[in-house]
Amino acid sequence: MINNLKLRLGWGSVGNQNVTDNAYLATYSSVATIWGTGLLASNTPNPDLKWETTNSSNIGLDLNLFDNRIEFIADLYYKKTNNLLLQVPLPAYVGTAGNGAAASPWKNIGSLENKGIELTLNTVNIDTKGFQWRSNLVFSLNRNKVLSLDTESSVIDKTVTSGSTTTIITRTAVGEPIGQFYGYKVIGRFEKATDFYYKDAEGNIKATALPEDMEIGKNGVWIGDYMFEDVNNDGVINEEDRTYIGNPNPDFTFGFGNSFSYKGFDLNIFLSGSYGNEVVNWGRTQLENPRENTNLLRSALDYAKLELIDPNGGDTYDNVRISGGDPLMPRMASSSASNVSNYRFSDRFVEDGSYLRIQSISFGYTFPKKWMNKIKLENLRLYCNMQNVYTFSKYKGYDPEIGSTNQDALLTGFDNYRYPSPRIYTFGLNVTF
Repeated sequence: MINNLKLRLGWGSVGNQNVTDNAYLATYSSVATIWGTGLLASNTPNPDLKWETTNSSNIGLDLNLFDNRIEFIADLYYKKTNNLLLQVPLPAYVGTAGNGAAASPWKNIGSLENKGIELTLNTVNIDTKGFQWRSNLVFSLNRNKVLSLDTESSVIDKTVTSGSTTTIITRTAVGEPIGQFYGYKVIGRFEKATDFYYKDAEGNIKATALPEDMEIGKNGVWIGDYMFEDVNNDGVINEEDRTYIGNPNPDFTFGFGNSFSYKGFDLNIFLSGSYGNEVVNWGRTQLENPRENTNLLRSALDYAKLELIDPNGGDTYDNVRISGGDPLMPRMASSSASNVSNYRFSDRFVEDGSYLRIQSISFGYTFPKKWMNKIKLENLRLYCNMQNVYTFSKYKGYDPEIGSTNQDALLTGFDNYRYPSPRIYTFGLNVTF
């Protein structure tokens, strides 16, 4: 019954070589001046810099059963990284690297833990003389958490610049996973007069929190505009009301493959997927805005349409209602301030990134040996293959499998007009003489 049973234990310690050379030293580059060749500081040194070190431990199990028809592999791991290395940005007034200013210094900024499990199951489902069916299932999950930074209140914000506007996209803080999406929470849409003023539990009239420096009006906050959560309950919506609005890290990922063979035919199907991760569809912030000339998405036509309740009444917030459009879209604002307010970075642009993808399908036929002998060939196989066949997902963008932008772990799951994975068809012939 048991063909193999192995228990594995491991421990290791590694550094991080993905750091600029001589980051702890002051380095210089030569430049031409009117007095001849001169030297210019090319980096900001940090003589206290230490190696980033990751200590990892794992326990694993290998198990083969029933004449090796079932193979099960399990690994549990824990990793702790100390002296995390990060290139710390300098104030804007210092200048930018390459334009007379030195590059930002590297610094040890804290510690991080990763823990998870990886499971693999390989099975021989059917194995007869004419037909074989084998399966492979891979399941993995990982949880990461920031254990410490310079101080308990320290945060690492990752920003994205679009035009003249710089927006915080992710925030990394102690006790939280790396690179969580950070912005405003939309709690509804102003659709009737009582959305502006309401009665609390004691019967007192309360005003709904409005964005800072904005009042009720067509050029301010109006019917069809978004209501944002007043996180700190100070009665006004401003930068202090930003909070965590999504996590790019999946609950788990998986892959499932099946291979079939019948006489000379072979068929392989592989599925992959991710569950529980979220994605920022950054393109929607521009392409879905009906007021801008970049309104290229069809959904831009679904903005909230307004009409007067009493055609003979005044154009006041208690005489305006929404008559059409998507229930999740704002109005076409008449002022830039209202427009910017509705399209500020919020959970409205954070979408479910879970997906199931038919990653590949391949089909082939190997001609019988006796046929090949007649034409003096050792082997002849004809095959076709399809990659990225189809993806099942609720994500509105092209491809939910985003990864990290510019290989930046602080900007994972950020879809900044990423080109989608293409569907690829391959046809081939393998010949062995």
